[in-house]
Amino acid sequence: MKVVLVHSDFSVSLTEGFPYLPPKVTTSLFHPRTWHQEPDGGLCLYTSRDRNRSPWLDPDAFLERIDQWFEKNSQGWPDDPPALDLEAYLGLPADQRLIVYGDLDRFVGGYVTFRSEGARAIRLHGAGKAARKRTRELTGFVANLGELTAPPQDWDSLFDRLAESATLRKEIERGRLDVLLIQYHRSAQKGVVAITFPNAGRDPWFAPSAGFDRSSMRLRSGPASGELGGKHVYIVGAGALGSHICDGLSRAGIGHLTIQDSDYLTPGNMTRHFVAEPDQFGVNKASAVKSVLSKRLYNWAEIIDVQHGLLTPQEALQVLEGDHLVVDATGDGAVTAMLEAAANITGIRFLTTCLQNDGRTQRVDVVPPLAQAPPIPMTKVLPHLGSEVFEGGCGEPVSPTPPFAVAEAAAMAVRHIVGYLTGEPASPAGEVREFK
Repeated sequence: MKVVLVHSDFSVSLTEGFPYLPPKVTTSLFHPRTWHQEPDGGLCLYTSRDRNRSPWLDPDAFLERIDQWFEKNSQGWPDDPPALDLEAYLGLPADQRLIVYGDLDRFVGGYVTFRSEGARAIRLHGAGKAARKRTRELTGFVANLGELTAPPQDWDSLFDRLAESATLRKEIERGRLDVLLIQYHRSAQKGVVAITFPNAGRDPWFAPSAGFDRSSMRLRSGPASGELGGKHVYIVGAGALGSHICDGLSRAGIGHLTIQDSDYLTPGNMTRHFVAEPDQFGVNKASAVKSVLSKRLYNWAEIIDVQHGLLTPQEALQVLEGDHLVVDATGDGAVTAMLEAAANITGIRFLTTCLQNDGRTQRVDVVPPLAQAPPIPMTKVLPHLGSEVFEGGCGEPVSPTPPFAVAEAAAMAVRHIVGYLTGEPASPAGEVREFK
């Protein structure tokens, strides 16, 4: 590290990662340490988003950022985003295990148990009690610091602020506490720091932690996830495309999902299908998608599987008139035609999506289009890529559509479905993508 600037208030050093990473700016003016300051006095000037622009390469802008840091610090960091990185201020060695927990509010002030989940994770199992002897389960405790107005200076200063510190200290000294979860708040945002005691108790380590409660899982579901929790989608067709649409809707936060299909899974299907577990060989596709999705932590949908095809105009009418949005992912012209006829009778719209031309054409159609918009033109049929191939036990040729085309088409369909359900349709008639 090379020092390139010494100021009365700070010094600037070039790191080994420069110019791709920012210079290190260090000050010794603040004791106790303040927010956005590393243990060695380094200033936290940039976020990972800032690295895309490398703003430190402009000397004037770089010095202005330093001035802004000092100004905000003197004002007590007004309007500061509630960065939930309390562990960065503790200076503890790192435990490589991930601590996974659910809703902690009901456990605050009490003991809990943890169980190993593989080699690198420990998961909160439920309420527990103070340990009297070592067992296969790990003993933990959940404490609450409340609102933090200043960062802790070290582990001891943080621990001493806990209401249960005296009792917990004895448990730690006896080697009877394995994990301590400390909940805290910054500007109404809830954070958690995990401390482990792997060396026969006593010595604290920091461990990375993550929640798997509904609010944590939905942070990455998209801004529409809350609204989608009350919506119902009926997917007709749980093949490659339909199965990935089901998964995409589940990840987006859909609350109710009905999946209809009469076919069963074969090993060959699993190259493109969402379900790829050998124990699902021979299982109905709709049932298999339900089985796998129901086990996924990100899924909060109530899922119903219908294990037969859509075969009659009467059933098409019944399906369309339910309290849901129907999405045709069969790629079967007969099913699409029946649903279109039902839509003309009832005035109820549905969406149909498919891959054509061996995956070179991907489309989503709103039937009938919104706002009397013209429908998307019919797809031009292109020559097949190579000769047709057949698989034993199947009278139809195997489609050469590649898996990446299925993933692209499913993502496009989910975007249109979400937009339609939330009143912000991506387009009134749908979308078509064509590739060479």
